[in-house]
Amino acid sequence: MIEVALKALFGGLLVVVFALISEVTTPKRFSGVFSAAPSVALGSLAVTLVTKGESDVRAAAAGMVAGAIALLIYSVVAVRALRRFGPLAGAAIAVIPWFVVAGACAWVLP
Repeated sequence: MIEVALKALFGGLLVVVFALISEVTTPKRFSGVFSAAPSVALGSLAVTLVTKGESDVRAAAAGMVAGAIALLIYSVVAVRALRRFGPLAGAAIAVIPWFVVAGACAWVLP
């Protein structure tokens, strides 16, 4: 439970730091990119490094990379599928390549 609290605290602190960075960057539409996922991921990795060690951080980082690649593929497919099939069917269709890419990445990445 302490580990979860530390991850939340450190992730929240990094959200504030990245939000400050986003205030000075342009265009402002990038502010969400800088304040959300990177800060939470870095906070989680830092706490994992301290509490569990380097090998767990490697596994977590590989999972994050696999998830990012799969999300990129999902997003590309979803744009086209949503336009063609509508929201429900388009989102359902886009999940299929997400599962394929995520599974392939999990198999390939250490």
